[in-house]
Amino acid sequence: MSDPATPVPPAAVPPASPPKRHWTGFAITLLTIGVLILIPSGLCTGIFGVGALYDMVTSSPGEGGAILAEALLIGGIPIAIGGLLVFAGFKARKKA
Repeated sequence: MSDPATPVPPAAVPPASPPKRHWTGFAITLLTIGVLILIPSGLCTGIFGVGALYDMVTSSPGEGGAILAEALLIGGIPIAIGGLLVFAGFKARKKA
């Protein structure tokens, strides 16, 4: 029936799931500081940006464009810093 010289295939092993990443104190700190910078600066820049767009629609486009550029220049830096800190917080999690 079966040849004793042929090896028996091993049992099928299910593929291992990727290791879960765990939050460390450093990762939580980076995430918290990033969110605390990102949310207020994003809201403030958004309010000034919407106001500038409204000003461009209702009155002279030159003045609204200047306000929009100013809001993006001044508010864009803290938004970028906060976003980078949030990204770094997610990358700083350790694999188990």
